[in-house]
Amino acid sequence: MTGFQPVPLPPDRLEAILNSVIMQHLSLGWRIESRIGNQAVLVRGTEVNHPLHAVITVLVCGLWLPVWLIAIATGSPQRSIVSVDPYGRVMHGGMPFVGMPVQPPRFNQNAHAIQLANMRRDLRLQARNHARDVVLARDLRIGRPDLPRQYDDGGLVDINHVPAPVMTAITGITPELAERIVQIRNTVYSFTSAEELAVVADLPPHLTPELVEYAIFIP
Repeated sequence: MTGFQPVPLPPDRLEAILNSVIMQHLSLGWRIESRIGNQAVLVRGTEVNHPLHAVITVLVCGLWLPVWLIAIATGSPQRSIVSVDPYGRVMHGGMPFVGMPVQPPRFNQNAHAIQLANMRRDLRLQARNHARDVVLARDLRIGRPDLPRQYDDGGLVDINHVPAPVMTAITGITPELAERIVQIRNTVYSFTSAEELAVVADLPPHLTPELVEYAIFIP
């Protein structure tokens, strides 16, 4: 007779487990540095400005040195790698996470939802920074939820490359508007910004804020 064999969990369940662990860290002052697949790098604290401290130390004849040393001891950023394996087991810094994530209390659901929304916004900002490198953006498939990938871009949609149905994930983009955008994209040129897209495709003005938040325009 064989022992108990764990069963791999579906991707949405693994994502939910990781999100719960990340929320616990965010509540303690950590922030997300990067996230790829079922692994996140979290950071707390800031880098010490050594050149500034050195200048001040020289100007005050060394009296600033204790402050500089304290800043080094307390201000250096801490990093922690959190991951979830295919069976839902949480690893923290390469070691098993002590205690499984719990569902937040009912009275805190709104705060939890706000934290999750802010986390997704941070992921979009990080993805936009990564997308400045076009080759990297294509390798990570930023803005391409229609393709298999591991990188979490927070829900961005690459208007210049996704099929029309994917564009409807952006609130307010109807199937008709999506088809119009694709037709212009295929016959005229690709777009460079939400404002340009709104003007060229003659989109309703109220869509521009949604496009600014969720659309990305990779060449």
